Amino acid sequence: MTTSETGRSTAAGQDLLVRLDRLEPGRPHRRLMFQGGLGYTFDSFDGALMGYALSAVIVVWGITAGTAGWLLSSLFFGYLVGALAAGMLADRFGRRQLMMCALLLFCVFSLLMATSSGTAELFVWRALSGVGIGAETTLIAPYISEFLPARHRGRFVARTVGFLALGYVLAGIVAPLVIAPHPETGWRFAAVLAAAPVLLLLWWRKSLPESPRYLIAQGRIAEATQVVEKIEREAGANGQDALRTDEDAPTLAAAAPAVAPAKQGVARQLAALWQGRTARTTLVLWVLWFILTGVNYGFTSWMPAMLVAAKGFTITKSFVFALVTALAQIPGYYVASALIERMERKWLIAAYATGATLAALGVALAEGQAALLVSSAFLAAFTNGSAAVYYAYTAELYPTAIRTTGMGAASAVGRIGAIVAPITIGYLYQSVGFTNVFLALVGSLAVAVAVIVAFGEKTAGRSLEQLEGVTA
Repeated sequence: MTTSETGRSTAAGQDLLVRLDRLEPGRPHRRLMFQGGLGYTFDSFDGALMGYALSAVIVVWGITAGTAGWLLSSLFFGYLVGALAAGMLADRFGRRQLMMCALLLFCVFSLLMATSSGTAELFVWRALSGVGIGAETTLIAPYISEFLPARHRGRFVARTVGFLALGYVLAGIVAPLVIAPHPETGWRFAAVLAAAPVLLLLWWRKSLPESPRYLIAQGRIAEATQVVEKIEREAGANGQDALRTDEDAPTLAAAAPAVAPAKQGVARQLAALWQGRTARTTLVLWVLWFILTGVNYGFTSWMPAMLVAAKGFTITKSFVFALVTALAQIPGYYVASALIERMERKWLIAAYATGATLAALGVALAEGQAALLVSSAFLAAFTNGSAAVYYAYTAELYPTAIRTTGMGAASAVGRIGAIVAPITIGYLYQSVGFTNVFLALVGSLAVAVAVIVAFGEKTAGRSLEQLEGVTA
């Protein structure tokens, strides 16, 4: 490509970026949010429903607490691989194709999981299904964010992540109906049921466009133009008129990067996360993801089983208790989505992490069932609600060329937390008991608060291209 052709390609790409940031959200944005949200719904539905199922398996098969912790973490071993691989591959080959492959992989291994005859086999199929879920959840937030203007990005991404709550609630309704009456066989039916809705989503996702920001970064300007023009038509906007009337157009165009260089190798993609100021961003995000994801999944994975063992609940009662805490996630997510454009992201994450710290302390010190239920509900609301913010926060802190690599790496570190937490809780519970398990969660959450307050970047209201200049 000649210098003049490169210049024209760069100018055309910058023009498209400005047009994307100038658009008011309309039908295409809401459709993407709904489709991405359904992906999160099915992911959380599977994770929660199979958490209930594995809790039943632990009781029915008489599995020890130490071994049970490994079994409850099986999904997250797959999450780790899927999140890291999908993030890097999507920066090289595109977001859309990887999301479709991830859904298919999840469906196949979830169905195989229902055939398991022993703990080792169940662990393997669950871990492999986790590869698909980990890839899917990693890609949705950065994919959605690349279609959205800066002034609405946080709210839309937070609402998309908020669909996770619907999956948890649906699982809480289904588990007492499907698993509790006949735990010996009900958990197998639950595995089949968890995979079935995703088949519909796999068919529906065929209509998804590729990210225009990814296409621009790869120099595929003609394809990006088609995507942007289609979004403008569906949103009822005229791209050129919007560009001429946008007072911020010169600033956005100056901030927009030139067409990205040729695809980098995996090692260089990962190394780019630790260059310049991006290194601090990466460190902060990894600490947040490790702690907040670990606490969330450690709590949700173990709570039904601990209620049976430590508090004398029946399996059915523990599932009903978990359903109530799942319902508490809905206001947690949607309060976050309402505040995310009114507060700086880092302060909102800190506020939610502080709330989770106090709630975990309440669980540890609760005397009666009512106090335990209220504290657990607040813990679920704060830990899950924080995800609506830190998913959006992570997706906007990395430049386009390494956005899904950064998101994938952070998500993978979160999955390490999700692996470590249930295993650690299993051994801690055996040695120090219910109360001290939650006091340990209090300490880890306090660390998350301190890190985001001291070192977090400010991002609210800035375009992805302007943020690229900050974090590069």
